[in-house]
Amino acid sequence: MEVLVALSYALVDRLKAQYMAEPKWYSLRWHYIEGCILKAYLDSYMLTGDEAEYAFVKGFVDALYDAEGQIPAIDPANYNIDQIRMATVLFALYDKERDPKYKQVLDLLYKQLAVYPRTGAGSFWHKQNYPYQVWLDGLYMGQPFHAQYIKRFVEEKDYSDPLAQFRNARRFLFDEAKQLYRHAYDESRHMFWSDPATGHSPHVWGRGAGWYAMALVDMLEILQGEPADSGFLKQHLQELVDGMLPHQHSEGMWYQVVDQGARAGNYLETSGTLMLAYAILKGARLGYLPQAYAVYGQKAFDGTISRYMREEGGEVLLGGICRSAGLGRKPETGELRDGTYEYYVFGEKIVENNGHGVAPLLMAYNEIKRLKP
Repeated sequence: MEVLVALSYALVDRLKAQYMAEPKWYSLRWHYIEGCILKAYLDSYMLTGDEAEYAFVKGFVDALYDAEGQIPAIDPANYNIDQIRMATVLFALYDKERDPKYKQVLDLLYKQLAVYPRTGAGSFWHKQNYPYQVWLDGLYMGQPFHAQYIKRFVEEKDYSDPLAQFRNARRFLFDEAKQLYRHAYDESRHMFWSDPATGHSPHVWGRGAGWYAMALVDMLEILQGEPADSGFLKQHLQELVDGMLPHQHSEGMWYQVVDQGARAGNYLETSGTLMLAYAILKGARLGYLPQAYAVYGQKAFDGTISRYMREEGGEVLLGGICRSAGLGRKPETGELRDGTYEYYVFGEKIVENNGHGVAPLLMAYNEIKRLKP
């Protein structure tokens, strides 16, 4: 068994090297997917000191700047919480390089948050074209940046706003009966997918839970030692994980629609599983979860690579990744995403080597390497 695990981890190392060397599976763009990929390599650099990984991150980001030191893809008039995520990598670049162009973008996006549209309860809308909606994804996209900027650059450290938005997520997105988080919430109750009583979307999406788990554990790390009443985040992380564990498959993975098990069409999904693996492993390492929980993260990681990682034609491939999922009308295509079970399992493609899966694979792998002597 140890030999098989060693061989599987060697495939992860090869995928990591291949992914960085050839931009075949991602695009040179300011986008949350690429931001997550860069975070994985940046975290690895901070763990290993491998300068090639840092150079990859820096070179990618620098290529997005124009001659005036701006990133044209960033539109401060476009209220889209996904746009914020990639900025988190700029903190480390600014620390190392002290180049003001990195700080300028950080300042620009932080200023946008001051005028960003909000629900009546004070949470950022997911996007301008999704008014009064909060999606689990959005907590990961916006709040770690929000808190990190306050920590680094705001003289009066007041974390009450980002923390209030996590409290809102628990209040409005957690399903007490299921002990699981729904994918999204519509405060207005105007969306066809929202429950008229609760505002909830119909289902528990695995990657939605994964995004939120990562948001919780990263926020806890950022706020460690800060003057912030963040203890409730540990409780929420524990509650989330405890709600998910009864649905963990014997192989270690979670289903695309978490609580529907082996219902026709449902499948064990890579990205959500690996996000949870990262959050559980990191949470256990940093003391936000009991250390004994690390076994669940390890099982999730090993189960995913056992089922979905393979080599073909000299290339390492990671499968079982939901390409995308959302709710309402997709602005780019006009496609209507109705939030039904059938939508989640049949309405979106299952793909290989997409960044939604590779980024948390590499993030979780960084945590796996911390476990090894």
